[in-house]
Amino acid sequence: MRRLERVQEKKVKNTIAVYAIILFVVLYLIFTFGIKLLLNTSSFVSGLFPQPSVKPLSKTEDSFSSVDISSIPQATNSARIIVSGSTLNFDILSFYVNSQKVKEIELTSDIFSEEIGDLVKGDNNLYVLAKSKDNKTRKNTITYKVFYKSDKPKLEITEPADNSTTNNQEIKVKGNTDKETYIRINDLPVVVDADGSFETSVRLKDGENQVVATAQDVAGNIETKTLKVTYQKD
Repeated sequence: MRRLERVQEKKVKNTIAVYAIILFVVLYLIFTFGIKLLLNTSSFVSGLFPQPSVKPLSKTEDSFSSVDISSIPQATNSARIIVSGSTLNFDILSFYVNSQKVKEIELTSDIFSEEIGDLVKGDNNLYVLAKSKDNKTRKNTITYKVFYKSDKPKLEITEPADNSTTNNQEIKVKGNTDKETYIRINDLPVVVDADGSFETSVRLKDGENQVVATAQDVAGNIETKTLKVTYQKD
């Protein structure tokens, strides 16, 4: 009986030893190959979803400062214009027209509205440069195009003739103007073709009539012509 107990006790010890060896081998494999596999898997997954690169801010790219233009004309009939906008964490503003600095101010608030010039006829490139007093932080706006034109638009009426008489109650008014010009006949808008020509109909009343043609270009220049047409029934 005692001998049987010793045999069973020996079997239990052998079983425990086998389990211990198996556990050691499993732990060894996990720590040797499992971590490497986990790291390789993580690297593979990260490669599938690359993170955006972060560009360090330079001295001229302070994320806590800004300068924006909120109001600037696209076209004007004056050589001087008003430029309005806002800034954040800047002290000085410089205004540039066609790469030349035309004005510089010290800021007293975050809002600015300044008259600048002098524009040249045709297209002008304009931008604003903001900077700190120590000149370590600088930022400029995008470049804006401003068209300057001071001449009145062309307005020619080819039909009808001034001081003419007609027995037609409805007449054609024809003429031509510059491109990108708006035409109104007796205060009604008229379509202008790509070549600048226009045509519309006007209904006359008995007796003398006035036909008023107005041309206005994108810069706000206006030209007006008035014709007298008399309607007489047969």
